[in-house]
Amino acid sequence: MMSRHMVSGKYFNKGVKALDAPHIGHVVRETADKIVVFGEGDDRYDIPKDKIRFAAANVLVDLPFYEVVKKYKVSRNEPLPTDQEHVHATDLPEPIDLATYEGKYPRSLFNKGVRTQDEEHVGHVMKETDDKVVIWGHYDWRFDVPKSKIIAVGRNIILGMDYKDVFKYKVDRDAPLPTGEPVEKIAEG
Repeated sequence: MMSRHMVSGKYFNKGVKALDAPHIGHVVRETADKIVVFGEGDDRYDIPKDKIRFAAANVLVDLPFYEVVKKYKVSRNEPLPTDQEHVHATDLPEPIDLATYEGKYPRSLFNKGVRTQDEEHVGHVMKETDDKVVIWGHYDWRFDVPKSKIIAVGRNIILGMDYKDVFKYKVDRDAPLPTGEPVEKIAEG
């Protein structure tokens, strides 16, 4: 059973800091030797685990941020690394009915950064359902926000509310997804 537990990994979805930067992103994938971190906009960093100084609520990478960028920044379009412990049939979200979708939202909101209309960073979309986005933010916060609250989608999703209003949608991080599935489904892609 040990290896099954490895799959979700001890770093999955933790916030990541560099020596001189309090938040460079979140761990979206972990393999035997590296973590994949998605940051602001389209930033992605594949950081070797031997660069991790320690991990508690957050993962501290033992480098200044400019070094992380210089050495480990990769395109988000690159395939995510896999290893023996982490085999995915596919990394795509389940198919959606595009007819109801076209025009209103782009094809996938997965992993986009989320901001409020007063320009505060809320987090990243980790799951999308027919009518909600599940956003993972700072401090292990999770928000299940109705898609009807989205006012713009570009590099980031903009919610039509101020930051303080997002907390109406805060739910326990380990609560089932809006679809009723356990939250661990996210880790399985």
